[in-house]
Amino acid sequence: MLVLGLVFGGAMIRDINLLLVVAGLLLGPLVFNWRAVVVTLRGLRVERKAPHSICAGDLLVVNLSLTNTRRRLGGWAIVVEDRIELQGTGNRDKPLQPGVLLVRAPAGQTCKADYRGRLVRRGRYRLGPLRISTRFPFGLINRTVVVEDYAMLTVLPRPGRLTQAWHRRQQEAFAGAERRERRHGTEGDFYGLRQWHEGDSLRLIHWRSSARKGVLLVRQFEQPRNREVLILLDLWQPNQPTPAHLDNVELAVSFVATVLADLCRKGGAVLHLALCDSHPVVLSGAASSLLLEEMLVALAGAQAYSQQRVAELLQKAMPHVGRGCQVILVSTRPIDLEHQPGLDELRADPAWPALLRRVRYVDTSSSQFSQLFEAT
Repeated sequence: MLVLGLVFGGAMIRDINLLLVVAGLLLGPLVFNWRAVVVTLRGLRVERKAPHSICAGDLLVVNLSLTNTRRRLGGWAIVVEDRIELQGTGNRDKPLQPGVLLVRAPAGQTCKADYRGRLVRRGRYRLGPLRISTRFPFGLINRTVVVEDYAMLTVLPRPGRLTQAWHRRQQEAFAGAERRERRHGTEGDFYGLRQWHEGDSLRLIHWRSSARKGVLLVRQFEQPRNREVLILLDLWQPNQPTPAHLDNVELAVSFVATVLADLCRKGGAVLHLALCDSHPVVLSGAASSLLLEEMLVALAGAQAYSQQRVAELLQKAMPHVGRGCQVILVSTRPIDLEHQPGLDELRADPAWPALLRRVRYVDTSSSQFSQLFEAT
């Protein structure tokens, strides 16, 4: 355009016909390119097909389909660009703008292509809008059409590997809970009577039936075998976190996600997950793939905080702690619940001593944490 302006201005000032011819030769390709890009992008329709969720670090494949609805004229050198932006407060990452080049889009046909990449940060991402552009044929003029097509993608925490030390620790905790339940008496549904045997507790004797039958009869109960596990996640970090603090937060989230996946895979458990975001949230249910997906989505959006929120977390979770429930407190810092400030109201609760005995504390910032969990 600058050269064209200089040539045309010189031709008009000096009244040189040859320069006017040169200006026309320069103007012709520009006009032709402008009309070409306008016609090429007319009648194009683009669609995106992306997964709803992936794990952090896994390969993301997004399929793009470009349909040329025109009957006669095809298109060439068409670029389709997408936009991937991490949602959430405090995000300073620049949006990603992946794109694909379609060499030719024949009339009345659909062309397919895909772009691939890896998202290493967990969270919720927004895809869109789509941008269709071309410079064909001379590259002198670029035209872009924006398609307001959006989609949400959840990047779940990346699971790691639980060590044998963690599995032994869990088995010992479950066995200890069973022993405590037997000391507190039986629980479960009554389903029948049987004759008394040596070693049976006298409290189980059904005296009315024993008097009627003339022999000692004891009540039998169906013992529940389901484990109940409550996981508390404390994602504390300082006001000005270092890269080590940020990595520690992601390590804690990955550890909790791995524990939940392990419990859901084994089945036979009732799970509770308590975490703090804008406010404390508790998710509960029987171990299943649907519950695991719901909890992983919640973990994907969990944000770290610099406030002291252990008291809020415990207060929200205490109604879900039943007899025999195993409580696992996962934190990014050392915590001493017996001397932790801000827990005076909870310490006045009669159920606090029993809860304190059930809590098993996991500090992801400790050097011993590597004995329980290996990140991948």
